[in-house]
Amino acid sequence: MSSARPQRSIIVPAYQEATRIEKTLERLAEYLKQHSSIPTEVVVVVADSPDGTADLARAKAGLFRDFRLVEPGSKQGKGRDVRVGMYEAKGEYKLFMDADLATPLHHLEPAWTQLERGADVVIAVRDLTSSHTGLRKFVSGFGNTLVQIMILPGYKDTQCGFKGFTAKAAEELFSRQTILGWGFDMEILAIARQRKLKVAQLPVSDWTDKPNGTFEDNVSSAALETLGELFTIWWQRLTGRYKKPSFTYKAQP
Repeated sequence: MSSARPQRSIIVPAYQEATRIEKTLERLAEYLKQHSSIPTEVVVVVADSPDGTADLARAKAGLFRDFRLVEPGSKQGKGRDVRVGMYEAKGEYKLFMDADLATPLHHLEPAWTQLERGADVVIAVRDLTSSHTGLRKFVSGFGNTLVQIMILPGYKDTQCGFKGFTAKAAEELFSRQTILGWGFDMEILAIARQRKLKVAQLPVSDWTDKPNGTFEDNVSSAALETLGELFTIWWQRLTGRYKKPSFTYKAQP
C-alpha cells in the first residue's frame, strides 16, 4: 500500500454485493492499470452483509496500490455508507459509484476532468426516458418531476449512483447530510445549491439498468421512502437546517 496521499479516491458502497463485487473490483483494477497513472485509492464500504461481501472484497485488495475496506456496522442506508466512504477517503477528489457498474468505467476520466477544471461537484445524468422500463421507469420519471418542482429545478437526474466531489466540497456537504437512505443524493445536491457550489452534469448515454439491483428488488418501498425524504429535504431547507454543519465523523479504527 502507498503511504503518499492519493490524488483521487473511488468509493464503492457494497451492501450484500457478493454476486458481483469480485468482478467489479477486477474490472476496476484493470481499468486503473490501463487508463490512469494518477495515484488512486479504492475504498469499499460494506455494511454488515451476511452474504460475505466483505471477505470477497478484502481478498481483492492486492489488485490495487491503495485499497481500504471499511465496515461501518449494521445497515442504515446507502447514504450512511457513502458518507462514511467520503470521510474515510483521503483523495483531493472523491467519487462514489455503484457496485453494479451501471455507469461504465470510461466515465471516470471525464468526471475527474470536470473536478480538476473547477467544478465542486460532478453528477452523472442518465436519459430517464430510455434507461428504465416498467414500474421503475414510471417511478423515476414521476419522482424526478417532483424533485425538479420542489427543490432542484434544472437537474435532469439526481439519483444516478455516480457522483464526484472535491475534498472541500465533500466536507461541506456531507457534514450537513441528514438523510441516510435512498434520498441522500437529492439532499446533497439541494445543499450544494444552497451553498452555491458549482455542479457539473455529465451525460451518460450508455448507462444500463443492471438486473437484481437493490433498488429494483424494492421499487415500491424505495419509492415511498424517497418520496418521504423529498418532503423532509424541502422542509429542512425551508427552515434553515442546512446552514451549519450538524455531523462530526469519528474515523474507523
